[in-house]
Amino acid sequence: MDTNATLHTMYSYTVKITLLILLINVAFCIFQRKKLNIPFKRLLYFLIWNLFIETLAFICIKLEYNNLPLLHIYTLGEFLLLSYFFKVLVDKPTFLKKGFTYFIVAGSLFIIANSVFFQPIFGFNTFAKTFVQVIIISYAILYFYNLVENPLFSLQVSKSLRLVNSAILVYYSGSLFIFMCSNVYLENMEIYVPFWAFNALLNFLFQLLILVGLWNVFYKKKVL
Repeated sequence: MDTNATLHTMYSYTVKITLLILLINVAFCIFQRKKLNIPFKRLLYFLIWNLFIETLAFICIKLEYNNLPLLHIYTLGEFLLLSYFFKVLVDKPTFLKKGFTYFIVAGSLFIIANSVFFQPIFGFNTFAKTFVQVIIISYAILYFYNLVENPLFSLQVSKSLRLVNSAILVYYSGSLFIFMCSNVYLENMEIYVPFWAFNALLNFLFQLLILVGLWNVFYKKKVL
């Protein structure tokens, strides 16, 4: 078996395992929904959106349909829902908080315009995806700054939020270059498979860290 075939097999299994962990995360949050505080309630909306799109993408792959239009739709929802999640966590800088709504509207219009006018929905939306990833990385960095300046939640919740934020920072930083150059990779299968296998591993780590964060906030305190 050649290297690309091995990586493709690893990618396939990793995607399935990640989808299972994502399903567990969603089920876990729904089961504990009465105990969720505001940040984790907002995180649940993003996880549900993620599960919905990932499931549709998986079905498209099985049916051999082009699932790239889903990436365009997912990017918009990802931007809106993670912005909504971080809005409750990031108070500084003050100018960002005051102009947050205008920024979200402008960002959403850019994402939509990119898919309508600049990059076709059957190809990678590299401009919009790169923009969203840079913004989310910035949110994650600002959250750590705000956490030092003004901790808003209990120690247990803060620990879990730090873990979730670290998962976001690791995944989006690691996958930034992959999505930025995704149209180039698509034309060269020799580098396409390794990079997407790496992205699948990052996504697996992302969902696993979120699961650990959710577990800690609800059960670790009880054990102690």
